[in-house]
Amino acid sequence: MNYQNLVRCLAVLSTAAMPLLAGCSNNGLNLAKVHGKVTYKGQPVKKGTVFFMPDDKKGTIGPPALGTITADGSYIMSTERAGDGAIVGSHLVGITGVDEKPLSNEPTATPEGDPEGYMKAKAKDAARAAAGPSKSDEDTFTDRGGVKWRYSVPKKFTNPQESGIITKVERGSNTMNFDIDEAGNVTIK
Repeated sequence: MNYQNLVRCLAVLSTAAMPLLAGCSNNGLNLAKVHGKVTYKGQPVKKGTVFFMPDDKKGTIGPPALGTITADGSYIMSTERAGDGAIVGSHLVGITGVDEKPLSNEPTATPEGDPEGYMKAKAKDAARAAAGPSKSDEDTFTDRGGVKWRYSVPKKFTNPQESGIITKVERGSNTMNFDIDEAGNVTIK
């Protein structure tokens, strides 16, 4: 085989292999694009996250994907890089929706930065815990930065293993709109 024929043969083989590689990331993950919108009671969820956890019980293995919900309710899933998608297969889904503005912008005191404020906050938290959880505490959470947020969708949807939301990511591009109604039912369109 001469050099020109070898080059032609390699070009044909590499072109034929391209469809097989489509959807695979450079590390071998079989990813597909996923985007959509999240609504609650017909209105866009304006801030939060969508979390896809591969369902290993259905044979989907790999890293989870996360999408940030923007002001119009839209999200784009990312696994390793922004917008690269989610693993092809079945996923358990978690949706966290929070109000646009936090209840408090001030982070909690730290033992290093404000020892006195930290001890006061701990005493206040202990007194609140002794009194039992209040309804307002059940509807809020504090992020890692110490900022307190109110859930804008039912808290039960935050944990993918308990939300009851299951979806399947297909090869190619997927549009998944999550509509949560007043009764707490989720429809995927």
